[in-house]
Amino acid sequence: MDLYHSFLILSLISFFIFGTLWICFARISMSYIEREMKKEGKKLPQWDGMGARAVSYAMAIALPAGVLKNYILVDVATAKRLSRLSDRKLAVWYLAAGFVFTAIILVAYFIKPDGLIL
Repeated sequence: MDLYHSFLILSLISFFIFGTLWICFARISMSYIEREMKKEGKKLPQWDGMGARAVSYAMAIALPAGVLKNYILVDVATAKRLSRLSDRKLAVWYLAAGFVFTAIILVAYFIKPDGLIL
C-alpha cells in the first residue's frame, strides 16, 4: 500500500471520529445550552445551514473571549457562560477533529499520483 492510500484510510478513520464528535457535541452540549437559553428567555438561532449551528457553538465555547465579538449566528457570551467544563472539552475535541480531518484530506489531495481518479 502506498502513501496515498494510507492517507485515504487515515482520512476515513478521522472522518468517523469527527462525525462521532459532531453528533455528541450537538446532542449533549448544544442541546443543553439551548435548553438553558430558553429558560433565560434568550433568542435561539433560527438558521442551521449544513450544521453551521454546531460549529458556531463550538467556536463560541472553545475560542478565547473577544475573538468572536461580532458573531451573528449565536450569542457568544451566553453560550460561553452557560457551557460546562465537559462542553468546553467536547468543543475543543470537535474542532480539533475537524481540523485534523481537513488537513488529512488536503495532504492526500496533494500527494495523489497523476492519473489516479480516486
